[in-house]
Amino acid sequence: MIYDLLEEFNKVYEKEQDDFILGNYQLKDGLYVIVKENRDIEYYIYKFEKGIEDKTLSLKDLDGNRRKEYYFDLSQKDYYSGWLNANKMIFDKKIHNVNYLSFFVKVESFISKDSKKLLDFDAIKGHFETFIDYSKFMDEKGKKGEKQKEILENYQDKFSDENRKNKILQNYQFVMENIQKFKDIALENGVTNYIKVFFEVPIEEYMKESEIYYAIKIFNDITYSINICEDVYGLSDSNMGLNAKKPYLEHKTKKTIAPFMVERENALMIKKFFDWLKYQKYQNKYPNGGQFFLNRDYKEKDMIIDFDYLPIRISKFYDSIYYKNHLQVFENKQLIDDDTIDSLGALEQIVDEIFYNHQLISNYFGDVYNKLDKSFANLIYMTRNAMINYFKKYDERAFYQVIEKNGINFVLEHLRHNRELMAKKSLNLKLSLQHHKIKNKLHGENIMDIKAMQTRMINKLESSDYVSLEVQEFFYLCGQVAKYLLLQSEKDKKTADMLEPFLRAKYAQKLKKEIEFVFSKYKHKISLEFGKKLHNAISLIMAYENDEKVSEHMDSFLVGVLSKNLFFIKKED
Repeated sequence: MIYDLLEEFNKVYEKEQDDFILGNYQLKDGLYVIVKENRDIEYYIYKFEKGIEDKTLSLKDLDGNRRKEYYFDLSQKDYYSGWLNANKMIFDKKIHNVNYLSFFVKVESFISKDSKKLLDFDAIKGHFETFIDYSKFMDEKGKKGEKQKEILENYQDKFSDENRKNKILQNYQFVMENIQKFKDIALENGVTNYIKVFFEVPIEEYMKESEIYYAIKIFNDITYSINICEDVYGLSDSNMGLNAKKPYLEHKTKKTIAPFMVERENALMIKKFFDWLKYQKYQNKYPNGGQFFLNRDYKEKDMIIDFDYLPIRISKFYDSIYYKNHLQVFENKQLIDDDTIDSLGALEQIVDEIFYNHQLISNYFGDVYNKLDKSFANLIYMTRNAMINYFKKYDERAFYQVIEKNGINFVLEHLRHNRELMAKKSLNLKLSLQHHKIKNKLHGENIMDIKAMQTRMINKLESSDYVSLEVQEFFYLCGQVAKYLLLQSEKDKKTADMLEPFLRAKYAQKLKKEIEFVFSKYKHKISLEFGKKLHNAISLIMAYENDEKVSEHMDSFLVGVLSKNLFFIKKED
């Protein structure tokens, strides 16, 4: 995965270099202090404003004037000064920068009521002293110290530079003399997050100093690194959390137990790739080009949790889906027109609206919205991977399996929440998708010809000759009779609860008993106009002897419930 992504990333990075990353770089809220070469000081406050699309406009001076012209310069300095993570600090976890040209600390480190969170000023001295020769890292015991010493030997000329040592001392003294003032200015201006101090030098110096830090910290754990033909390979620190608490990530049966080894140069490029990825919009699942699908952790946006290579990309359908109003549904007293679905994006919107009641796209990833009904949330969990695979990865196989297996559950969810119109639309969509699947020889069960079924059943109900029902006819007629009987209820509001006993019936014979019970309850309400036809229907149902599972024929039952009712249709219609 990493090398595939890196190949595409490098094509752009070779042209734009770090500007490619910094173009979307996001500063953290805080007080930003620029110390000029003559020791003049400039102050800026960054507080991200959600209502403003251009994040650079959130940078202001102490008078509240927007100073977006300084945003890129601060982004560069900030990028080359920040640590990889808290476990890869220089001296103290309360100090977050990694070179002597900057100083990062949180306001909390000066005002916290918890003494453990307060910054010890001796730590500032130790922090700057470390940059002189990095002896802290060379003197570490064990394999880690040996590896770090071996790498840092390459920087001895730099460490022995007296001019550099003097700059470190001067910057330390300046920070010690002014840090309290910086803290006071931060508090006076409502800054609660960072105080970041930058010394004004060419950006190349920031880059060179950060190079030392990356040399010893770029790998997840330097003890895993090995030399192969004069190249250093180590465990990547990006998208990899191997540590003492996660021994299950190790390769137990191999000589090298690290699961993913990369060259040092590649490790740095991988780091740059994830730096870039962090600032891409989370909603964009193709940030690295249309060849790859990437889903990232919502909070840790530089952590990839799902990756796929996309050999094809679907936009327009070669063969449009005919979205037919099988049930002859009316909306706002108007018969809903048949339609065609011509693109994958259009199908996604329709599936989201009709099946999922606008709850699919917003719940593709992560935890499903916790205020949704539990059964509906479970249905989203069960089916959304198939939807992601089709709508985001262009693989339709699981999608049509879900339509066959779970399509009727969307209809039931709508019915159980008294959304009868949405239930009808869902059944129309399910039948249309099944028809499209059969038409394109993707297999699938045969779907009912509703008009033919209505004609056939009217003929049987009005005939004096008894003809036994086929399986599909039985469940369709049960749905028709159940709906008609429930309409005889005197309740002002006829809710889905009334239909529940029929939906809970597991077998055909139990469904017959439920219909018989409801018929006896409402038979006094049946008018003479419909009496003969209804009695014939009840007789045909009661004569049915098979005992199939209702769940296997729920489509036919629900078509009966939701389509035009036979007892209100004249034969000539």
